[in-house]
Amino acid sequence: MSSELISALISRVSKQGLSYLDKAALAELGETVIAIEEQQIPGIVLEAGCALGGSGIVIAASKALSRDFYIYDVFGMIPPPSRHDGADVFERYALIKSGKSSGINGEMYYGYENDLYEKVRKNFKDFGFDPAQQNIHFTKGLYEHSLHVHSSVAFAHIDCDWYESVTTCLQRIEPWLATNGILVIDDYDTWSGCRTAVDEYFSDKKKHFSFERKSRLHIKKISAEPKHENHHF
Repeated sequence: MSSELISALISRVSKQGLSYLDKAALAELGETVIAIEEQQIPGIVLEAGCALGGSGIVIAASKALSRDFYIYDVFGMIPPPSRHDGADVFERYALIKSGKSSGINGEMYYGYENDLYEKVRKNFKDFGFDPAQQNIHFTKGLYEHSLHVHSSVAFAHIDCDWYESVTTCLQRIEPWLATNGILVIDDYDTWSGCRTAVDEYFSDKKKHFSFERKSRLHIKKISAEPKHENHHF
């Protein structure tokens, strides 16, 4: 899909309230995936945390049809934070748990939807991306139970807010990240737990990565890590 068509698609996604990301952040996702395709970086593309599917739709529009795209989400109420998260996270979670959180453009908060899994799949189809025909795969469940990577990763959008979720995603995705592959961390500047998880995980790996602050944090693998290096805490 051309950049002009993707730009028009992003406008539709924003108008329909399918993503918390603004147009600039959505455009960066599309541009990054297009660059991955142009550079022929090997591997799957992946998203952890898809809300109503808006960012995933942009990724789907930007990837090659033949490239597999895996989407992981609990597709329901966000799990509680842990002791590693800060007061900002607990305050946000309390509001969500109370049932009083507002959604995008004042609509219902997506975590309150009765069947979010099917709604997200329908959103993809409504935009012309039939999962069965476009190599798009949805997996429902907590990341510690559902997220298992066994092949090279070219690109991953990590949008899962709290410390434990981000840590799990990094531990399971990053070791499979191809050289010149990219991780986009959505919540690094938003939630303290996400920031702590990223800082801890990469504290002993920085020489193998470049870190670029755009509207979101982009992390590129610039060299392979030694096989004996421990990817877990």
